[in-house]
Amino acid sequence: MNKKQKGYQDHIVSEHKVFESFLKSKIKFNRIQKFYQGIKVRIINLNLIPNIKSAKKILDIGCGEAETLKFIRQHINSDAEFYGVDLEKNKNLPPFVNFYEVDIEEQKLPFEDDYFDIVISTFLLEHLQNPQQFFFETNRVLKKAGHFYCVTENYTSVFLPGRFNFFSDPTHVRPWTKKSLKALAEMSGFKVLKIGHFRPVEYFLLIPFVPILSLIFGSECFIVIYEVFFGKSIYCLLRKP
Repeated sequence: MNKKQKGYQDHIVSEHKVFESFLKSKIKFNRIQKFYQGIKVRIINLNLIPNIKSAKKILDIGCGEAETLKFIRQHINSDAEFYGVDLEKNKNLPPFVNFYEVDIEEQKLPFEDDYFDIVISTFLLEHLQNPQQFFFETNRVLKKAGHFYCVTENYTSVFLPGRFNFFSDPTHVRPWTKKSLKALAEMSGFKVLKIGHFRPVEYFLLIPFVPILSLIFGSECFIVIYEVFFGKSIYCLLRKP
């Protein structure tokens, strides 16, 4: 086991337990489940990736439980080969994911050049001391004209209360802005296609119901309002020239 950030996968599993219990006991309809999964891992904007439905090989760096890959396989592209890398293997990782244990800051990815059609990473960048190494390696393993979709913590998350605050996670290093994310991408040889905040239309529709939802599910439902107006997370869609 890699001792860097030891126990983080167990932390992820424990954080998700309450949501998984709710999903299994309350949510019965596929459309609601799809929406829930998309909100949970900030991946609704995956539809922005031009080749997401036709990609043959997809890699998730910092895959954790592979929620992103499960979403793609179930709802977007069931024919692709799915790969995941992380510091250690999550005990809930599904068997369809080809997993490799890698420290992205200190090791090269165990794949040849120009191997993947798409590389995805959700909420890994903010944990890294050497983010450019991560972007360089991503660029290397992508095919020409392949796409990299990255989601990370926006700088506004430092103002959030409780467990949503950026520094509540002891493994966080730094939050990002759209400007700094764009600069990192261009320095690493990517063409920037789009950078934006995660603000799904559904969140706007939920705002009038937040007080009621908070009474039922807890005060953390107010994160919806913060996400809409301040953008807790940001994403970038990049292409390898």
